[in-house]
Amino acid sequence: RSSLPTESVHLVHMDAEEPAAKRLRADEPQANGEALVPVTLLSGFLGAGKTSLLKHLLENKAGLKVGVIVNDVAEVNIDKALVSAKASGGGGSSLQEDTVELQNGCACCSVAEEFLQSIEKLMELSHSRGVRWDHIVVESSGVAEPREIRDNFRNAKISQPDLLKGTALHTLVTVVDASTFLKEFEKRNKVNQRTDLGTNDFSETNNRQVVDLMCEQVECCDVLVMNKVDLIGDAELSLLKETLSNLNPLAQMHTSERGRVELASILAAAKISGGVGSVAGMDEDSEHRRIVQRVKEHDHSHGAAPSESAGKHGYGRSEQHDHGHGAHVAAADKQEHGRSDHGHSGHAHKEDGHTCDGTETCKENDHGHEDGHGHGHGHGHGHGHNHDENADGRHAKRFGITSFCYQRRRPFHPHRLMSVIKQLPVRQESLALSEALVKDQQKAGPSSTTDSVKTGATASPMTSLIRSKGFLWLSNSHSQIFYWALAGKHFELTQYATWWECLSRNEWPDDEVEVNDIMRDFDGEFGDRRQELVMIGVNMDREAITGLLDKCLLSDTELDAYRKHWSTSD
Repeated sequence: RSSLPTESVHLVHMDAEEPAAKRLRADEPQANGEALVPVTLLSGFLGAGKTSLLKHLLENKAGLKVGVIVNDVAEVNIDKALVSAKASGGGGSSLQEDTVELQNGCACCSVAEEFLQSIEKLMELSHSRGVRWDHIVVESSGVAEPREIRDNFRNAKISQPDLLKGTALHTLVTVVDASTFLKEFEKRNKVNQRTDLGTNDFSETNNRQVVDLMCEQVECCDVLVMNKVDLIGDAELSLLKETLSNLNPLAQMHTSERGRVELASILAAAKISGGVGSVAGMDEDSEHRRIVQRVKEHDHSHGAAPSESAGKHGYGRSEQHDHGHGAHVAAADKQEHGRSDHGHSGHAHKEDGHTCDGTETCKENDHGHEDGHGHGHGHGHGHGHNHDENADGRHAKRFGITSFCYQRRRPFHPHRLMSVIKQLPVRQESLALSEALVKDQQKAGPSSTTDSVKTGATASPMTSLIRSKGFLWLSNSHSQIFYWALAGKHFELTQYATWWECLSRNEWPDDEVEVNDIMRDFDGEFGDRRQELVMIGVNMDREAITGLLDKCLLSDTELDAYRKHWSTSD
């Protein structure tokens, strides 16, 4: 597509009381004494309602000057009566094939080959016209990965500072289709099989599970918009809210019909104060650290035991008095040692891991070590209301969806862990979510929701899980972090990065804050090695799940053998 022509947009100043969304810009970081223009990234599958939201945003009457970069201007279908007559030659139509200018000073253009170049063009246009943008909004493709876009933005700021001069990625917004989300969450399909959800240059070869991408879009955002709520009933909406507020307990949540949401709820809406920063300024490790801290804070505030059975196994103080920080690890370089960029995309090592989506037989890989610590990886996987809907998403509410963090300071025996992985709900036709909805709809009257959702008389407590993720320490790998990820019916166990304990200090970041975060994860003889899994499920039997995982840990005798083996191997 052609890039934005500099002569194409005529900005019209409108006298209006400065709206809240405009005042937010004053809180942004300064560049040469001038506030940066906040950029909002809009994600969500095709059909979720992003286009309707953008149309509502562009036609605003609040006096905001918003530059919007979309995949296709024609699809936005802006009211011709609102298009600038001067810019369109009096005809009230599009000025050029890839740009529309509105009388309110907003402009909408089709994305160039690289969206970063489109932002640069918008800023050049703003300077040439002498009128600043209040906001820039970028629409991602339906199957785009928000973490990748965020990381590209951050890397460009470092490697090509002039390209994004005067701007700052501020807020990540995800729009979900309330009428289909729960159904899609329980499906087994891949991105390249679902062109109806969106396409991009890589979608034809994208084998990623749709449910995994759904979780990323929900978890990697500051604002969640549940659109099309008019198409579902009260029970399904309640279940959706509980689900989303546990997947991302720190996101601001809003409901909408036809994409109508107050602008201040979307534009630069991320909360930067109160010790909680925007997802835009994080990497995947920071996100994990934040969710672990939030889940544990909730446990402490509600009197839950930080970690059942921790004391009886003598796992050390870290299980009972953790600092509330998650993994402070970064991406494993493709080289043999080290990390790159102090961050991780989360998908760079899928070829090293094992996946299961319920369509294939889960098998055990056994690569034994001479000391008897086998190498086994799991294959068991798989009309707007604009108030904050997420007061405390982790409370057991109507459907009993809760979360907790499992943390231990000794390695798992891979063979025993395999037996737990095989109990995950990857082969079930229906998950705990849909069963909870059926159960709710079948109720004759109020009743307790404390009984676990079961799929059979001897159902494993692991079948109550709908999402779990985090870092593993396996006895057959002293240096390697493994990443555990369950999303719906899909499970993966992949190589992630190297424990900081195994890296020389010259491979650590230079930033003192980052180093302090890393050191908070160190405890005892094994440094930062640990188990750290966030569990999210419906009416979970936390004690039973914890017990199953504890049985996979090395015994004291096995731990002594582990020490001996790796001390001679180092």
